[in-house]
Amino acid sequence: MGTNPAQRAGRAFFATLPSPPRCQLCATPFKGPFAPLLGLIGKRPFPRNPRYCSFCVNAVLNKKVGAEVEMSALFADVRGSTPMAERLGATGLHGALDRFYSTGVETLIEGGAIVDRFMGDQVVGYFVPGFAGREHARRAIETGLSLLRATGHGHGEPWVPVGVGVHTGTAFVGTVGGARGMLELTALGEDVNIAARLASIAGTGELVCTDVAYRSANLPLPSESREIALKGVGAPVAVRILRPTA
Repeated sequence: MGTNPAQRAGRAFFATLPSPPRCQLCATPFKGPFAPLLGLIGKRPFPRNPRYCSFCVNAVLNKKVGAEVEMSALFADVRGSTPMAERLGATGLHGALDRFYSTGVETLIEGGAIVDRFMGDQVVGYFVPGFAGREHARRAIETGLSLLRATGHGHGEPWVPVGVGVHTGTAFVGTVGGARGMLELTALGEDVNIAARLASIAGTGELVCTDVAYRSANLPLPSESREIALKGVGAPVAVRILRPTA
């Protein structure tokens, strides 16, 4: 977005209209006297990441169709939700999970991810180049570590036990469900499934990422190297184990 003269001119125009916050891609104002009118043409905050407008998201994702792109996927799972339920009770568990969802969404959005969905005790974010930039692997790993710190890992006992999985690969990123009139943004493909499986094996306070993601991120972070077997993947997968520091 913003790479040709028309897009640059549009961004310059929208930047003159009041008032912040704005779409980070086109500078459309989300508040002020023009916001309601602009919202009618799709220039309203995108629900899965309100740093961007829905118009720009649809443009990046090929006009509500989607495309196969290299991206990074992050899955964060609460560890041991059954023991938590026994310890906290149903109401206490609900409160802990609600806080986890809020913290997870805020951290993912801050990192530039598109938030996909909540699944039980899990939050999912996709780092797509059109939004997270070319260094999407770096941002995914940094965001995963930030989420672990935000949930109390790395400095004493966490208020909720979390494990994170990150993988970089190719996925279809776009909208599905149009036949029923209910469009949902998602990412599909084996590389997305690998990230989910990594999260399922991550221990409390661990970020497990593939060696592919780690090398793509080019982060000077201490890590532990392993080779692990993942369900549905033929050959062992080289991974790195990272832990947050205070």
